[in-house]
Amino acid sequence: MTILRASVTQIADFMDRLYLVKWFGNELVRMNVNKRVNIECSECKNAKCFIKLCSSKYISILNEHKNQINIGKGQYVFQEGSPVFGIYFIQEGKVKVVSSNTEGKEQIVRLAGDGHILGHRGYGGETYPIGAVAVDESRICFLDNNILLDAFKANFNFLYNTMMFYSKELRKCELRARHFAQMSVEEKVIFTLVYIIETFEVSIDNHLLNVTLSRKELADISGTNASQVSRIIANLKEKKLIRTSGNHLFIDNYEGLKKMIEFHLSDSFL
Repeated sequence: MTILRASVTQIADFMDRLYLVKWFGNELVRMNVNKRVNIECSECKNAKCFIKLCSSKYISILNEHKNQINIGKGQYVFQEGSPVFGIYFIQEGKVKVVSSNTEGKEQIVRLAGDGHILGHRGYGGETYPIGAVAVDESRICFLDNNILLDAFKANFNFLYNTMMFYSKELRKCELRARHFAQMSVEEKVIFTLVYIIETFEVSIDNHLLNVTLSRKELADISGTNASQVSRIIANLKEKKLIRTSGNHLFIDNYEGLKKMIEFHLSDSFL
């Protein structure tokens, strides 16, 4: 069995699209990724990374044990229902967290950017209850369950801040669900734009939103449909709050957008 595992890994290292190879029970599981990269934690410019909350000794240990990979736009970081091997840390990039409803339709439940964690909802379980897809070229660090457990035990700040991130994300999700139930279609779409801006920010030079999402993706986040999103965007353009160029959005009056949903922004759930 050991020989087989080694041979598969060696073959995978030479494939154009590389796979992380793991064994789950008696099943060989391959996590679809692009090429591996190697940026030392000491050279990482992401100040938001939770790993940097560890002691210098453990940063070196985690640096040695992490799998660091580039994920192309539209590729899965991990899929809903796949085995839980550990947690993913976004070093740089943009990811949408997705979940399937009762009809099997995929919905976007969260957006994640630099420094965010992925897969934490599955930690301690057997399978991930959600999936994660790159919406832009992303660099991801992966730590497996065993090394994570050791790091949590030895680094209180790392453990505490990871727990607080999980707690805050859960609370924001609950508040969004409550407010969404009270919003009109227009308010849902405007909230979605504000949420995306808060997550990925806007270029200072030309007000361009720093991520490109299709009308369908905007509808998946807002719980509407693509035609409704297009109609609301057209209305916002007429009010000179935003501009568009294809799927690119330019935010000309961010404060004006927030004012249109200010009642729902009283709670901090962005």
